[in-house]
Amino acid sequence: MYSTTEEYREVLRHIIQMDPTKYYSDDQFHLEIDADEETMDEFHYDDTAMSAYLDGVYRTTNQHPLFQRMYIASSALMLSTDPEIGLAILFSYDYLGPFYLCYQSYLLDPTKFSETNQFYKSIIDRLEK
Repeated sequence: MYSTTEEYREVLRHIIQMDPTKYYSDDQFHLEIDADEETMDEFHYDDTAMSAYLDGVYRTTNQHPLFQRMYIASSALMLSTDPEIGLAILFSYDYLGPFYLCYQSYLLDPTKFSETNQFYKSIIDRLEK
């Protein structure tokens, strides 16, 4: 899915369907600070779209016990028990790929989503090792 930070950001932007017109302007940014390309790329971010997408994922999954387990396990990485923090962690570089595939397989057939789902297993095994 991705192997560099730049590729991760592109995948994230695609999944979230971020609106490039909402990004901080490169020209504006260069006027305020002399930044390298990676820092500039970090400002190509649509926080409104990100928030709406995360809210939608959470609304869709927060009652499911397997998603609850992932959210609590991932939030523990930040010394928290807040499931919404857990969801944010699952969108980080280390977890986005398998979590997105897990979420997509859940959406395809929520009634068949179980502990045997390969994507769920890969995530929970990493989180609870």
